[in-house]
Amino acid sequence: MILRLVGVLGACLLLRVATAESPPDQIRILSYNIHHGAGTDGQLDLPRIAHVIRSADPDVVMLQEVDRNARRSGSVDQAQRLASLTGMQSVFGGNIPLQGGQYGNAILTRLPITNYENHRLPNIDQGEQRGVLDATLWFFGNPLRVLCTHFDHRRDDRERIASAKSVNQLASQRPSTPTLLAGDINATRDSKVLNLLEQAWTIAGSEIPTIPALSPQKQIDFVFFRSQPNWKVIDVQVLDAPIASDHCPILAVLEWIEDESARNRRHQFRRDILALPKQNSRGLTRTSKTASNPSEWTARAASIRLGMEAIMGRLPSEDRNTPPPYKIMGETDCGNYVRQEIRYESELDGQTPAYLCVPKGLPSDGTKKVPAILCLHPTDDRIGHDVVVGLGGKPNRQYASELAERGFVTLSPSYPLLARYQPDLVKGNWKSGTLKAVWDNIRGIDLLQSLPYVDEQSIGAIGHSLGGHNAIYTAAHDERIRVIVSSCGLDSFLDYYDGDPTNWLPERGWTQTRYMPRLAQYRERLKDIPFDFHELIALLAPRHVMIVAPLHDSNFQVDSVRNLTSDARRVFSLHGLENHLVVRHPDCEHDFPTPEREAAYELFASVFELTVDQ
Repeated sequence: MILRLVGVLGACLLLRVATAESPPDQIRILSYNIHHGAGTDGQLDLPRIAHVIRSADPDVVMLQEVDRNARRSGSVDQAQRLASLTGMQSVFGGNIPLQGGQYGNAILTRLPITNYENHRLPNIDQGEQRGVLDATLWFFGNPLRVLCTHFDHRRDDRERIASAKSVNQLASQRPSTPTLLAGDINATRDSKVLNLLEQAWTIAGSEIPTIPALSPQKQIDFVFFRSQPNWKVIDVQVLDAPIASDHCPILAVLEWIEDESARNRRHQFRRDILALPKQNSRGLTRTSKTASNPSEWTARAASIRLGMEAIMGRLPSEDRNTPPPYKIMGETDCGNYVRQEIRYESELDGQTPAYLCVPKGLPSDGTKKVPAILCLHPTDDRIGHDVVVGLGGKPNRQYASELAERGFVTLSPSYPLLARYQPDLVKGNWKSGTLKAVWDNIRGIDLLQSLPYVDEQSIGAIGHSLGGHNAIYTAAHDERIRVIVSSCGLDSFLDYYDGDPTNWLPERGWTQTRYMPRLAQYRERLKDIPFDFHELIALLAPRHVMIVAPLHDSNFQVDSVRNLTSDARRVFSLHGLENHLVVRHPDCEHDFPTPEREAAYELFASVFELTVDQ
């Protein structure tokens, strides 16, 4: 299958490849010979290459013909530059000295890289030195080995055959580790080179031409996999990108099929909040060892963040050095504070509605600074964020106005796809409304920290119901939030409405577009969801966290919350700060009663050392 891309004014206008709603045991591999960024129009343009890459939404990108600090490409480290442009990590394997720099292969990935090395391939008759870049990644709880290569281009097959034997030998060194190979093989399927490779590898997909880019006639770029019984080919596509390089990139979507024993081990690993992965010469593997200090916990935390990303999507990589501009749409005098109705630019051409409440008397010269609280509203499709500033809706939700009365600056953004805020998630390439909300909140914090009267080091978040889990999701992504209060916002995914599968159908509960649509794929296997709330709460340690879980909440089960917070408390204990996690169980239904709100305000005031005037 070839995806057609549209050329505009001599450049590629790239269309997004599919929807990429892949479950976490699927992986998207893109192999691309980028011709050091020089396109068929003779222009050197790395942002154009990055645009092609981003359009495929890959997990791993295998790049060939990459320059590092070579004069012909502006003495730029191309792997590092492309990593920056795509929001990924990079590793580079240099094989040929070139114009003051090097020339070789690179791997970009959003997965954690645990180790890598570059292997030289046989060099026959003084040809160009070729190599294999060999990296081990952490793939949703498992080590994954990926090999990126570029074989010799000369007519004689001898060096390519020798290279194929070397690649097969490399893979045989770790036969039990899932392994992928991709690159420019400079040989076709009917060649001796491919026949030799297929003794150890399986080619993903049927034949699809990849060169020349302007009008592909033959395939010399491939994605391969080992351990055939465990890999399932979901899709293989060639992106028809006629201008960015002289090759078209090839994208393979593969699924790793775990056996039952491996799945059970993964479930056990997930259940133990302190269980650690272990790095050795074969990459990351599971171990019976548990974290005994905060430093050891970081490896476990990284795996949780990866699970979140698999369901929510990845945060944008755009530059945030500049705070978002905002416009004041209206202003109301509320006694001892002023409520401003604003819109701030959370993304290009994207305006997030919000209320900014500012206590009176704060000087604009920064001589006095006060804490700021992100106030996230519950589900309300009629008035949305109005409810938290006391402009209607249910009682006991007006925490933004109450905090402003007590001397805090508060920002209350609207949640995507509720009430008056209807952003286009598809146009913005958002995989979930949850992540879009998190991003809006992060940019809201950027705005708060730019205000002269806000103490940049004193940022909190509070929310009820939808706002309760929104606060936790945001704080898990942004460590600037030092105090988190979540009311009626969570229980275990396994316990949500007693695990009734009808609540996991598309557009039901957590699977709605404004939340996390990818979760619908776990309807019959909830244990495989790659993160849960005990892990998210643990990510907040050692910050101050208050969880409010009423005894009679019909949305979220109190016993489930008790289990989650008990598990998460073990991570707070690693820091010697077990008391930083506070759990309150008021005798009420799905509500945020006055005593709990007052306790939250007192927590903010205590941590941020603000005198509360009531």
